Amino acid sequence: MHHLIGALFIGAVAGGVTGNHAQLRPTVRKLVKGGLVAKRRIQAMGAAAIAEAQKLLEEARADLDRAGTEPQN
Repeated sequence: MHHLIGALFIGAVAGGVTGNHAQLRPTVRKLVKGGLVAKRRIQAMGAAAIAEAQKLLEEARADLDRAGTEPQN
């Protein structure tokens, strides 16, 4: 749904400034590039967080596999 709203907004802006189409294109292109860069950064941060969580999980399993290190209830 949010994609549709963004497309409608861009379409409305583009329709309102048909005389300035040559000036609008670089601006919209910069916005699209900025969105792509943000998406890549967010994906990289997510991948780093998952990798760190996996390391912690492996360490915890290794601690539990050692003799005498099971938590006492």
